[in-house]
Amino acid sequence: MAIRQNKTLLFISPIIFLLLICFLNIQSLAIMKGLSTEELTKESEMVVIGEVKDVQSHWSSDGTTIFSSAAVVVYEIIKGRANHDIVVEYEGGEVGEIGLKVSDAEPLKKGEKVLLFLKTGKSKKDGNIYNIIGKAQGKYTIGEDGIARKRGFSIVNGQEGIDNNIPTEKLIDKIRKVKQ
Repeated sequence: MAIRQNKTLLFISPIIFLLLICFLNIQSLAIMKGLSTEELTKESEMVVIGEVKDVQSHWSSDGTTIFSSAAVVVYEIIKGRANHDIVVEYEGGEVGEIGLKVSDAEPLKKGEKVLLFLKTGKSKKDGNIYNIIGKAQGKYTIGEDGIARKRGFSIVNGQEGIDNNIPTEKLIDKIRKVKQ
Protein backbone atom coordinates (compact mmCIF):
# COMPACT_ATOMS: atom_id res chain seq x y z
CA MET A 1 0.00 0.00 0.00
CA ALA A 2 2.82 2.42 0.84
CA ILE A 3 4.47 1.86 -2.55
CA ARG A 4 1.25 2.63 -4.44
CA GLN A 5 0.73 5.91 -2.49
CA ASN A 6 4.33 7.03 -3.18
CA LYS A 7 3.90 6.38 -6.94
CA THR A 8 0.68 8.42 -6.91
CA LEU A 9 2.44 11.28 -5.11
CA LEU A 10 5.32 11.15 -7.60
CA PHE A 11 2.83 11.42 -10.46
CA ILE A 12 0.75 14.20 -8.90
CA SER A 13 3.72 16.34 -7.78
CA PRO A 14 4.90 17.23 -11.33
CA ILE A 15 1.33 18.07 -12.35
CA ILE A 16 0.91 20.41 -9.38
CA PHE A 17 4.28 21.98 -10.15
CA LEU A 18 3.32 22.61 -13.79
CA LEU A 19 -0.03 24.08 -12.78
CA LEU A 20 1.68 26.43 -10.33
CA ILE A 21 4.10 27.60 -13.01
CA CYS A 22 1.30 28.15 -15.53
CA PHE A 23 -1.10 29.98 -13.24
CA LEU A 24 1.15 32.03 -11.01
CA ASN A 25 1.93 35.46 -12.36
CA ILE A 26 5.52 35.84 -11.21
CA GLN A 27 7.36 38.99 -12.23
CA SER A 28 11.09 38.69 -12.24
CA LEU A 29 14.05 40.58 -13.55
CA ALA A 30 16.62 39.07 -15.83
CA ILE A 31 19.83 38.07 -14.13
CA MET A 32 22.83 38.77 -16.31
CA LYS A 33 26.55 39.46 -16.28
CA GLY A 34 26.98 43.08 -15.35
CA LEU A 35 28.72 45.34 -17.84
CA SER A 36 30.95 48.06 -16.47
CA THR A 37 30.94 51.57 -17.89
CA GLU A 38 34.22 50.70 -19.61
CA GLU A 39 32.75 47.56 -21.24
CA LEU A 40 29.60 49.41 -22.35
CA THR A 41 31.70 52.22 -23.83
CA LYS A 42 34.05 49.88 -25.71
CA GLU A 43 31.13 47.93 -27.23
CA SER A 44 29.28 51.11 -28.29
CA GLU A 45 29.61 52.93 -31.58
CA MET A 46 28.16 55.99 -29.94
CA VAL A 47 27.06 57.27 -26.55
CA VAL A 48 24.53 60.10 -26.43
CA ILE A 49 22.38 62.13 -24.10
CA GLY A 50 18.96 63.02 -25.39
CA GLU A 51 15.25 63.22 -24.80
CA VAL A 52 12.73 60.63 -25.92
CA LYS A 53 10.22 62.49 -28.10
CA ASP A 54 7.98 59.62 -29.15
CA VAL A 55 7.65 55.84 -28.83
CA GLN A 56 5.68 53.68 -31.27
CA SER A 57 5.20 49.90 -31.08
CA HIS A 58 4.88 47.72 -34.19
CA TRP A 59 4.84 44.13 -35.36
CA SER A 60 8.06 42.91 -36.99
CA SER A 61 7.88 42.50 -40.79
CA ASP A 62 7.44 38.72 -40.34
CA GLY A 63 4.63 39.29 -37.81
CA THR A 64 6.24 37.29 -34.99
CA THR A 65 7.58 39.94 -32.60
CA ILE A 66 6.43 43.24 -31.17
CA PHE A 67 9.12 45.90 -31.03
CA SER A 68 9.22 49.59 -30.20
CA SER A 69 10.85 52.46 -32.05
CA ALA A 70 11.75 55.52 -29.99
CA ALA A 71 12.51 58.88 -31.58
CA VAL A 72 15.31 60.50 -29.57
CA VAL A 73 16.47 64.10 -29.92
CA VAL A 74 20.23 64.12 -29.28
CA TYR A 75 21.44 66.94 -27.00
CA GLU A 76 25.02 65.79 -26.46
CA ILE A 77 27.32 63.30 -28.19
CA ILE A 78 29.79 61.75 -25.76
CA LYS A 79 31.25 59.18 -28.19
CA GLY A 80 30.90 58.73 -31.94
CA ARG A 81 28.80 60.69 -34.41
CA ALA A 82 25.06 61.15 -34.43
CA ASN A 83 22.38 63.12 -36.17
CA HIS A 84 20.21 65.50 -34.19
CA ASP A 85 17.38 62.94 -34.33
CA ILE A 86 17.89 59.18 -34.06
CA VAL A 87 15.63 56.13 -33.82
CA VAL A 88 16.33 53.53 -31.14
CA GLU A 89 14.67 50.14 -31.50
CA TYR A 90 14.15 47.40 -28.90
CA GLU A 91 11.95 44.35 -28.39
CA GLY A 92 8.74 44.80 -26.45
CA GLY A 93 5.73 47.08 -26.45
CA GLU A 94 2.01 46.98 -27.08
CA VAL A 95 0.11 46.79 -30.36
CA GLY A 96 -3.62 46.99 -29.84
CA GLU A 97 -4.50 44.68 -26.98
CA ILE A 98 -1.40 42.51 -27.36
CA GLY A 99 1.77 43.28 -25.44
CA LEU A 100 5.28 41.90 -25.16
CA LYS A 101 7.46 42.56 -22.11
CA VAL A 102 11.12 41.62 -22.32
CA SER A 103 12.55 41.00 -18.85
CA ASP A 104 16.02 42.39 -19.47
CA ALA A 105 15.00 45.45 -21.50
CA GLU A 106 14.03 48.77 -19.95
CA PRO A 107 11.56 50.56 -22.25
CA LEU A 108 12.13 54.15 -23.28
CA LYS A 109 9.37 56.52 -22.19
CA LYS A 110 8.21 59.67 -23.92
CA GLY A 111 9.63 62.76 -22.23
CA GLU A 112 12.44 61.09 -20.30
CA LYS A 113 16.03 62.32 -20.51
CA VAL A 114 18.41 59.45 -21.18
CA LEU A 115 22.05 58.54 -21.63
CA LEU A 116 22.31 55.66 -24.12
CA PHE A 117 25.10 53.30 -25.21
CA LEU A 118 24.29 52.45 -28.86
CA LYS A 119 25.32 50.49 -31.94
CA THR A 120 23.82 50.56 -35.42
CA GLY A 121 21.44 47.78 -36.31
CA LYS A 122 18.90 46.62 -38.86
CA SER A 123 15.29 47.44 -38.10
CA LYS A 124 12.82 44.61 -37.59
CA LYS A 125 10.50 46.57 -39.89
CA ASP A 126 12.66 48.48 -42.39
CA GLY A 127 15.78 50.61 -42.54
CA ASN A 128 18.66 51.18 -40.14
CA ILE A 129 18.26 52.08 -36.50
CA TYR A 130 20.22 52.00 -33.24
CA ASN A 131 20.13 49.26 -30.61
CA ILE A 132 20.99 49.69 -26.95
CA ILE A 133 24.14 47.83 -25.84
CA GLY A 134 23.53 45.44 -22.94
CA LYS A 135 19.75 45.95 -23.13
CA ALA A 136 18.68 47.60 -19.83
CA GLN A 137 22.32 48.08 -18.80
CA GLY A 138 22.92 50.49 -21.70
CA LYS A 139 20.16 52.91 -20.68
CA TYR A 140 20.45 55.49 -17.95
CA THR A 141 17.53 57.71 -17.03
CA ILE A 142 18.73 61.15 -15.97
CA GLY A 143 16.66 62.63 -13.17
CA GLU A 144 15.94 66.29 -12.43
CA ASP A 145 18.60 65.97 -9.71
CA GLY A 146 21.30 65.19 -12.32
CA ILE A 147 21.68 61.57 -11.19
CA ALA A 148 21.93 58.82 -13.85
CA ARG A 149 20.02 55.68 -12.86
CA LYS A 150 19.65 52.18 -14.32
CA ARG A 151 16.88 49.67 -13.65
CA GLY A 152 15.14 46.66 -15.15
CA PHE A 153 17.74 43.95 -14.53
CA SER A 154 19.68 42.15 -11.83
CA ILE A 155 23.32 41.17 -12.02
CA VAL A 156 25.13 38.11 -10.73
CA ASN A 157 26.15 38.57 -7.09
CA GLY A 158 29.60 39.84 -6.36
CA GLN A 159 30.12 41.91 -9.50
CA GLU A 160 31.76 45.25 -8.86
CA GLY A 161 32.20 48.30 -11.06
CA ILE A 162 28.60 48.67 -12.21
CA ASP A 163 27.78 52.36 -12.09
CA ASN A 164 24.28 53.20 -10.91
CA ASN A 165 22.85 56.23 -9.17
CA ILE A 166 25.84 58.25 -10.28
CA PRO A 167 26.04 61.99 -11.01
CA THR A 168 25.70 62.38 -14.79
CA GLU A 169 28.83 64.53 -15.12
CA LYS A 170 30.89 61.87 -13.31
CA LEU A 171 29.51 59.18 -15.62
CA ILE A 172 30.31 61.27 -18.72
CA ASP A 173 33.84 61.80 -17.43
CA LYS A 174 34.31 58.02 -16.95
CA ILE A 175 33.05 57.35 -20.49
CA ARG A 176 35.41 59.92 -22.03
CA LYS A 177 38.42 58.39 -20.20
CA VAL A 178 37.89 54.93 -21.72
CA LYS A 179 40.67 54.07 -24.16
CA GLN A 180 39.44 52.62 -27.43
